Amino acid sequence: MLATMWLVSAAAVQASSASPAAAPQLAIAVDRGDRVVTLRLGPILLPAAPNHGNHHEHGEGSGGPPVVRFEWPLGMWLRGFDAVVMDSAGRPLSRSLLHHINLLHFGRRQLLHPILERTLAAGQETEAVHLPKGIGVRVETGAPMGLLTAWANDAAEPQSVILELRLDYLPNDLNPRPMEVRTLMFDLGFAPGESDAFDLPPGRSVFQRDYQFPVDGRLLAVGGHLHDYGESLELIDLATGKAVVSLHPAADAEGKVTAMPRQLFGVTGEGLRLRAGRRYRLIAVYQNQMPHPITNGGMAVMGGIFAPDHPRDWPALDPTNPDYRTDLLDLERMGVVLAAAASRTP
Repeated sequence: MLATMWLVSAAAVQASSASPAAAPQLAIAVDRGDRVVTLRLGPILLPAAPNHGNHHEHGEGSGGPPVVRFEWPLGMWLRGFDAVVMDSAGRPLSRSLLHHINLLHFGRRQLLHPILERTLAAGQETEAVHLPKGIGVRVETGAPMGLLTAWANDAAEPQSVILELRLDYLPNDLNPRPMEVRTLMFDLGFAPGESDAFDLPPGRSVFQRDYQFPVDGRLLAVGGHLHDYGESLELIDLATGKAVVSLHPAADAEGKVTAMPRQLFGVTGEGLRLRAGRRYRLIAVYQNQMPHPITNGGMAVMGGIFAPDHPRDWPALDPTNPDYRTDLLDLERMGVVLAAAASRTP
């Protein structure tokens, strides 16, 4: 098995008004034989839940380490990932500890929001993702990347955890060249520099946000993220009034979300066409079973794999955009740790 390993440790902290939490070690392994990149973060010490409550009682989770920034080791086409949570002995732990994870690309922007691209975004209910062989998300050698994690330890005792993010890839020189795709994210609660969580009143509530789509292309696969008590997440084409995507999570009797479905439009067909200039509405429905409001108890994100008709039309990152600057400052307030290669073993 041909592999190259970089052991990466925190080296410096970018400008931050507050001292960030201690940064865990990040190790990056590139296995050229199996075509897998592994990002190993940890150990991370998660504090006990203040009230030993449930996930829905503390909204976004109990935080996590600073954003670890690093250079991508090898040009490739990403085509899948899986996130594994374990203890220091390598024994698997519950994925419920991991609230969400973002792989950030500091050189590209999102399509619908003028902020840093979230090349990968997954919640605790997200299962492993594997794209068809002929498509991939392009990442260049040396691309400025960052790993952001948020955790939700509901236990009465602190826990030490390690995260392994395993990413399948296609080689740089593949012929024919894969179809270029990008991640697409509709974030209902998006507000630059602020949490995208929102309050849940008791009973049934409906939340919505409209988007004007900027480019022509095809949605190949889609999933979503809802918090506990979430009942549905839909994308409506306002030109027709019809739902083009409709996701209904699996939940237990208490309303705790246990899984989110996926829809695959590009496996057996040409994908779901989304058109430039057309308006779409994201609608999330919650049914709060508690007799009181839940502060920051709701979240609604629909994410997928999108193939633009013309990748050159993808909007460029604008460093002068106020939303971009706020997004970057927010990451710096978390503590953006610059990682440097400590050793390299061929």
